Amino acid sequence: MKNKYIITVTTVDGSKHYSVHKIIKKILIFLFLFIVSVLVFGFLYIKYLQKEVKQISIQKTILNQKVMMLNQKLTKLNSQIELAQNELLNKEAKLNKLSEKIDELETKMGLKGDVFISNIDIKNLSKDTINALLASVPNGKPVKRLLISSKFGWRIHPILKKREFHPGIDIKGRGTIPIYATANGIVVGAGLNPYGYGYVVKMVNAFGFVTFYAHLRKNIKVKKGQFVKKGQIVGYMGNSGLSTGQHLHYEIRYNNKPLNPIYFINWNAQNLFKIFKKERNVPWESLIKAIQALMQKKPQ
Repeated sequence: MKNKYIITVTTVDGSKHYSVHKIIKKILIFLFLFIVSVLVFGFLYIKYLQKEVKQISIQKTILNQKVMMLNQKLTKLNSQIELAQNELLNKEAKLNKLSEKIDELETKMGLKGDVFISNIDIKNLSKDTINALLASVPNGKPVKRLLISSKFGWRIHPILKKREFHPGIDIKGRGTIPIYATANGIVVGAGLNPYGYGYVVKMVNAFGFVTFYAHLRKNIKVKKGQFVKKGQIVGYMGNSGLSTGQHLHYEIRYNNKPLNPIYFINWNAQNLFKIFKKERNVPWESLIKAIQALMQKKPQ
């Protein structure tokens, strides 16, 4: 009994004696088993987590590879689209050049001159007809101060460094410069363009004309589906998209064919008929007759 403590518990049923060192031994065994169980469980759980992390890492690698492949396909597709667009513009430019040569040849042969406007009574066009023409067809400047940095036609792209057809003009400027609609129309596109033009506004005007304003600031002032009047602010000159500095890319198209915007920018009531000779891709006689017919139907 030396170095031992005896605990005696007495009840109605009798007395029981417990040796302290046996209790401690049981407690130590229990603690040991508990610690071993915790360690085994912890080890197995860590192994499970490591396996899960490995699986997630493998899945992440696979997903990254898929994303990379999709990005490569997207880049390739964008390049193909860009090449197709450039080829289309190149063909349009060649057709324009050929059309100009045919016009020149016909003029020299006396087959074509002012015949295309011979049936229009120029002097007797009503003021309402002229106003309707200038409201419906793009004309005038899209900005107050015109500083052209790149003209309509063939050029070396300032960023891509390759020869391509420029279907509009670039107008440069500094500071906050409002962009004005050059004709009445309905907005068919307003937002970020995926093909390098940045933030854009695209408007359908009357009689097959379309105007396009690109590289704008984010705070576009019109919405898709909105009717916009000539002279209304559509946005502000910016530097969005594929751009080397703040400027406006401005396009005019007729039946999806790009026209030289400078002819229309210089067009107004004072030189109303000059554009008829300069821009032969528009059937002006039919257009004016259509306006006159609409004016006749207009309630008095």
